[in-house]
Amino acid sequence: MFQKTKPFTAFVIIVSVILGIFIFFPLLWMINTAFKPAANTFDLYFFIGPLTLANFKRIVTDAQILTYLKNSLIVSFASSFMATFVSALAGYSLSKFRYRGRKIVMTMFMMSQAFPQAILLLSIYLMMKGFGLLGSYWALLLSYVTFTLPVGTWTLKSYFDQIPTALIESSKIDGAGFLRTMVQIIFPLAVPGMISIAIYGFVWSWNDLLYSLTLVTDSAKRTLAPGLLMTFVGEFTTNWGNMMAASIVVSVPVVLVFVFLQRYFIQGLTAGGVKG
Repeated sequence: MFQKTKPFTAFVIIVSVILGIFIFFPLLWMINTAFKPAANTFDLYFFIGPLTLANFKRIVTDAQILTYLKNSLIVSFASSFMATFVSALAGYSLSKFRYRGRKIVMTMFMMSQAFPQAILLLSIYLMMKGFGLLGSYWALLLSYVTFTLPVGTWTLKSYFDQIPTALIESSKIDGAGFLRTMVQIIFPLAVPGMISIAIYGFVWSWNDLLYSLTLVTDSAKRTLAPGLLMTFVGEFTTNWGNMMAASIVVSVPVVLVFVFLQRYFIQGLTAGGVKG
């Protein structure tokens, strides 16, 4: 045990301040740039020089940006729901049933996390092209579910492991069928775990740039990340003020999700990470 001496306390404070600077300084710089006029973008001052709301006004009144926002909301919520539903079914199966090949499936789920996402894009691109899904939302949805499924399955499996099997047997004795037992008895007990996976899937799809930029090229179907990139980043010039303002605005949905669901998110992760 470390004794809380004055040198040790000073060391902790200094390290905390340094880490805080590394973590919060980029965020502070982004907010500061968002409020600067275009002519003062690279001037070194923080909230004490010329400030403007023109960048934010451009973002909230731009119909194209709002279209990107709508597309991202559709894709993120849909992929989050699909990933959570499939992960719940897979986790329940691996937790409560014993069948041939079960361990192999669990191992494959783990191994799938070892492959870089950029490399898997090559095979996913060819698959979507072969199925005729390239350029559609389905290409994004299936890709996002693919990357959320391993984490979601293992998290929910650990969660279902804590639910007594006797509860399932009791429901059978009471006349409940397999589907009713799963939907009305087991899944409600795993709601915190499902919410944590839903948040994980939502944030993953909301922040994605690589797959959304590659699999969907129609400007009317673009999501926020590639849409903002194509709008504000040019070959020779970049509108940093608008880009930073847009980054702040598009962070609002994710912040709201965490604010309202953080209790379930933390509860789901901690409950699913301890096998009791």
